[in-house]
Amino acid sequence: MMKRGYHTTRAFVLNARDYGESDRIITLYTQNHGKLSGIAKGAKRSKKRFVGRLEPLSLIDTVFFYTERSELVRIEEVGLVDGFGDIKGDMDRLTQGLYMLELVGEMTGEGQRNERVFHLILDFLKLLEHPAGYEGIIRFFEIKLLTILGYMPCLTSCVICRKELNHSPLWRRTLFSHEKGGIVCGECSSLVESPVDVSPGTVRILSMAIRLSPDKLLRLKPAGTFVRESQDLLDGFLKYHIGKELKTKRFMEKLR
Repeated sequence: MMKRGYHTTRAFVLNARDYGESDRIITLYTQNHGKLSGIAKGAKRSKKRFVGRLEPLSLIDTVFFYTERSELVRIEEVGLVDGFGDIKGDMDRLTQGLYMLELVGEMTGEGQRNERVFHLILDFLKLLEHPAGYEGIIRFFEIKLLTILGYMPCLTSCVICRKELNHSPLWRRTLFSHEKGGIVCGECSSLVESPVDVSPGTVRILSMAIRLSPDKLLRLKPAGTFVRESQDLLDGFLKYHIGKELKTKRFMEKLR
């Protein structure tokens, strides 16, 4: 439990909104304390303390004051570590980065420290800056975040009968059940409602992505069907757990 007083941490700005005439409410994902919400007094008028440092997709060092009497910490000082200008300068990469942050915000609770989530955000924003980045990076972020937070889908064997995925006729048609949380073989397909068709190749790529470190993901060369199939699989799975479609997800669809 966090102690009353001043705290220093590195953090990503997940979201920021105006509050009153001069303040801003900021949602952070911090390295030391997980997700936190705070108030930056006078941020809308500040020309020195906060200017350009409290925008979403910014990595900052911050000092805040915590008191158990308020749900909001008081943000006192902010130093910009990385503004990710290359991402912000490209609409497609910007919306992908904002989607990552919104997804983290929806799937994590206040004050639940998880350094793996913090470093996952950092690693994937760096991948988005890479010239060789491609749309599948978002799917890899989703599957890794699900795994870290304990929602990893079963991708190596049938979630019902437990038979392993292989090259036998049993797996000529592979399905995925959002409700059951994993792949389903042909023999068990009648036991699930509204399964999603997905090729064994897509399932194997997602399974590999779970195991690989982020810096090795760009080496994967998925088939052309991967982006569509993995999106169908993970969109439905995330919506099943979150209970809604994210705003940035809808915006990305409009851009396409």
